Amino acid sequence: MYLGYGVIGGIGLGLGYVSPVSTLIRWFPDRRGMATGMAIMGFGGGAMIAAPASVALMNHFKSATSIGVAETFVVLGVVYFISMTVGALAIRIPPANWAPAGWTPPVKANKMITRNHEHIDQALRTPQFYLLWLVLFLNVTAGIGVLGQASLMIQESFKASITAGAAAGFVGLLSLFNMGGRFAWPSTSD
Repeated sequence: MYLGYGVIGGIGLGLGYVSPVSTLIRWFPDRRGMATGMAIMGFGGGAMIAAPASVALMNHFKSATSIGVAETFVVLGVVYFISMTVGALAIRIPPANWAPAGWTPPVKANKMITRNHEHIDQALRTPQFYLLWLVLFLNVTAGIGVLGQASLMIQESFKASITAGAAAGFVGLLSLFNMGGRFAWPSTSD
């Protein structure tokens, strides 16, 4: 479980985050915050689709000998594999020197955006790298922890009055607000 869900899943999430974010920033140099928000909004919205779909799939595969978890993992794995493959084949980096129509790069340097390239070997020697990594680690861990347990938490808090389907709806609502925040806050940086 730790290797599959933690290490392999974590690597997949990292690749899934970094690839579209870096590509979208190149397509939208004039709206870097919005571009970042669009990419991570998809991650925030994933639970809105996956939570009810998982409940429906487990109900579909439920039998006298199984609650349908293994079969649901297989179906979701196939769907995710197909979706990620289509996305990987569809997304491309813009041509060299590409810019949106009517946009020219700012002449005055923005203090928040570096024009320098810091090699990973050099970055690993700075305390800032490790502090930023720690903040990201704690943020992601807390977010995944809450979203991963949100259905169980609401069912436990309101025993006998919340069904699994309603709890999945609650996770969907959390996901909707998660999506909105992931788009709105980075967009304000523009």
